[in-house]
Amino acid sequence: MNDLSQEYKFYIALVAGVIIATLLSGSPAGYLNFLLLFLVFGIMMITRTWHDRMFYLTCGSQPLVIACSVMNIWAGLFTVCMLAGMMCGELGLLESHRDFRFFALFCGSSFLIALLIQLSNHVLLPLLIFSCMAAIILGIQTVRMHQFRKHYSGA
Repeated sequence: MNDLSQEYKFYIALVAGVIIATLLSGSPAGYLNFLLLFLVFGIMMITRTWHDRMFYLTCGSQPLVIACSVMNIWAGLFTVCMLAGMMCGELGLLESHRDFRFFALFCGSSFLIALLIQLSNHVLLPLLIFSCMAAIILGIQTVRMHQFRKHYSGA
């Protein structure tokens, strides 16, 4: 018997989570989430053998992320984490336990970011914090790339 690939396991978890979140929220536009789940599944089936499948899955799943995020920030976060798991599973990035730990770290840090946004009641402060963090990381990467080039150019 063939075992389901990780991509489909994450999709099943996504479907269960979106259905539960939609039913609990009582949103009048909840039917949209169900239709968008079919859209994501259709893209998964149509692009099975395509080389640029990740691009289509990413673009096709963004309406679902937006619809779930409008309904509830935690439903949107769950959707993002499950879709990231689908992408990582498809690319073969979840082969070992270490890979799963890094994926869990991604989901946990995303949870902390969403919690910060939820508690601050606006996005300006978290946006400034994340912009500063991104600038610091970009600066570190630039220095490391310069050191790498300098080392291997023989200078």
